[in-house]
Amino acid sequence: MIRLASAFALVAIGVVLTLAVRTDGATATLYSFVGIPALAVGVLLYVVARWRAGAFRSNGTGRP
Repeated sequence: MIRLASAFALVAIGVVLTLAVRTDGATATLYSFVGIPALAVGVLLYVVARWRAGAFRSNGTGRP
């Protein structure tokens, strides 16, 4: 699942690089409707994978 999250993040980075090279309405629309949702899905998948792996459980050490 982390590989899939990385793929979505790479798609988002590709869209941002395209926007940086060509600053017109078409790439801004691509960024709005493809880049941001791809990044959101990637981050969500990563958080779910880490949550399922037990990264957010307390181990009883008293540290935050």
